[in-house]
Amino acid sequence: MSDLLDNAKKSFGEWFSKAVGKAGEFTREAADRTEEVTKLGKVKLDIFQIKREIDKVFTDLGRCVYNLLEEKTKDIEKNESVKSYIDKVKALEKNLKEMEDKCERIKKPHPDKPKEEKEKKEKGRAASKKKS
Repeated sequence: MSDLLDNAKKSFGEWFSKAVGKAGEFTREAADRTEEVTKLGKVKLDIFQIKREIDKVFTDLGRCVYNLLEEKTKDIEKNESVKSYIDKVKALEKNLKEMEDKCERIKKPHPDKPKEEKEKKEKGRAASKKKS
């Protein structure tokens, strides 16, 4: 009888150790994913703000060009204010491109987690859901 009890304790101990290991793995994955989502959210907010700033600069540029046209100014493209607005737009567009690239890098799967491993986990989850 004590052998049966010892075997049960041993089996339970092994099962419990595996369960704790899986829980730890799940917690790490959840923390990693939360960090990625947070980074992605911040970058998307930065992208939104840059686009708003570009719109603002275009509005200011349009106002400037309109005023120059009203004043019958020639060679508007050579006007220092116009050049300044165009330079601001170019700088913002460059910054926007960098942020969009950063966003894409965050979205890409990590090289340390091959696609096959991810698919295997998803198949395992689907199979366990079917059993439930």
